[in-house]
Amino acid sequence: MRMMQKIKFKNILTNSKGFSILEVLLGITIFMIGMLGVTALNISSLKSNTFSGNMSEAVIIAGDKFEELMTFEFGHGDLAAGGHPPETYVAQNNLTYTVSWNVTDDAPLPERTKTVNVTVEWDIKDVTRSISMSTVILDHD
Repeated sequence: MRMMQKIKFKNILTNSKGFSILEVLLGITIFMIGMLGVTALNISSLKSNTFSGNMSEAVIIAGDKFEELMTFEFGHGDLAAGGHPPETYVAQNNLTYTVSWNVTDDAPLPERTKTVNVTVEWDIKDVTRSISMSTVILDHD
């Protein structure tokens, strides 16, 4: 009985001459479905990287504005209470960023403090994105 099983198994291996066209097409179809998934992941990754780059650029611009405002004297016009006219920056990624800031006197503590809120906005495909950051400036005089 064991001899018969060995002969049948041996015949199956020796009679096999290759893949049928149906097996090849099925294999290619499964491979392509997998590749579509990988492509979708790559596209999603590229979009996320672009958004992260734009957000990083906005944070850098806001930080630069804070540093500029910190160099002014406490009574300087750019640190006057209220909103200030927006400024436009064109970054290395060729996006236009609009920077505006608002100053509140005597906040969070009465006298000798100012709260500065900087907002950076940019448009991508007719969708406005923005980031806001705040800091407190203390009069050292």
